Amino acid sequence: MKGIISSLGWIMFLALAVLGLIFYNLSYLPILAKTGRLQQEIKMWTQRVEELSDSLKALATGNGIIFRANFRFDEIFISPESLKVSTQGEAALREIVPQLRGGTIEVIGHTDNSRPPSAWQSNWVYSAAAAAAVAQRLVTLGVPAARVLVLGAGDTRPLAGKAGADTQILNRRVEIAVRVR
Repeated sequence: MKGIISSLGWIMFLALAVLGLIFYNLSYLPILAKTGRLQQEIKMWTQRVEELSDSLKALATGNGIIFRANFRFDEIFISPESLKVSTQGEAALREIVPQLRGGTIEVIGHTDNSRPPSAWQSNWVYSAAAAAAVAQRLVTLGVPAARVLVLGAGDTRPLAGKAGADTQILNRRVEIAVRVR
């Protein structure tokens, strides 16, 4: 009799264990799967928020600049002395025209600290003339003239400090920036 009661006890224990496993599989595992999907979605949205936060930080630190492009004089002009936009330079400008939507477009000329070509009396005038040449080409490509601002920075914001032919090429440039209004 004791053996039968002991066996019945084990059978009932195993039956309860099986019922517990069935209950676990039917109720808890679907919840666990849903929780995993929700965690993945939360992770995706968190990454997106971080990307947008980084974009806002970049916008805030860039003084409202939403687009920027730099072109060296040798990339955009036939020669640094003529300041006439080359066909290669016009192609480069055509490529960026779609990004120049919305905001104020600043065309900023930069030079190096060497003497400007003889046609210009100072680096200020030379940088402004370079910026004006690019701005005029942008207007002919369809950019509204009322949104274009031409600036000459002269040699006040060099990219490279040491004097030499390499730094001259880097520092003589035209920067195009679109700022939020």
